[in-house]
Amino acid sequence: DSGSLSPVSRDALADAFASAGLVAVGEKHDSLAHHQVQAEMLALLADRVPATAVGLEMVSYEDQPILDAFSSGTMSESAFAAWWKKNWGFDYALYRPIFAEARRRRLPLYGLNAPAALVKAVAKNGLAGLSPADRARLPAQISESSDARYRAYVYKSVTSHAAAKPNTLKKLMISMGFQTASDPDAVARMLMAMAVWNETMGEQAARRISEGKTLFLVAGQGHVLYKAGVPESAARRGAGPNVVLLPYPFEDESLSIPELLARLRDPAAGQREQADYFRLIPQF
Repeated sequence: DSGSLSPVSRDALADAFASAGLVAVGEKHDSLAHHQVQAEMLALLADRVPATAVGLEMVSYEDQPILDAFSSGTMSESAFAAWWKKNWGFDYALYRPIFAEARRRRLPLYGLNAPAALVKAVAKNGLAGLSPADRARLPAQISESSDARYRAYVYKSVTSHAAAKPNTLKKLMISMGFQTASDPDAVARMLMAMAVWNETMGEQAARRISEGKTLFLVAGQGHVLYKAGVPESAARRGAGPNVVLLPYPFEDESLSIPELLARLRDPAAGQREQADYFRLIPQF
């Protein structure tokens, strides 16, 4: 529990999850430990809420037929793994714990993100550069987060070498030909591209929640920090309360539980406010 930094029982955590429309568990994309935490939390939610569904940052809502084919068994796991690697860039093996849990329980899988080509087009030419047909494939309302801390995080990711971490924003920047954005217009377009990601995922999440699902969001931590990004966008669209949990530490570091708690308690680190709950992953 980030408020008191005290241990929370599995029952209490399950109660918190069950009271939410959206349960978001962030990740560092290339961390198997983070994905194992996501699978663990998915099981905790699904044990309490049968109408659980999994929403994925990694898949466009336009690619939903591929998820449906995989869920139904008409697409083999090996074929899906090959598609996943090509589409997302990170190995399927990292995410297999989540998919294994979802398939074992027959939970629906939903793609939430905007088509990658549209996000790249916004980063290159802005929203105004899209054709009317392409603009219609994105939410009507697209705006940056109202949370100043989150906006500062995204701005730093775009303008500094801190963006060197392997995340979706960094991948987009590399595809655009630069490591960091310095030109003000380029920065503005990158910030809007991030907003397109978050607002599309928020709209799609709210849609699934309105259908009676409790949505378990699998997304990079950069889309859920401070309960901003996707949770904020979904809530603005009527998705109800949300809960954000982050695996901790954010990077793969060898730290004990006392060391992890000391860092979370450090005001200078500024991490305590970034989630409702933290799942500690001690390494000795």
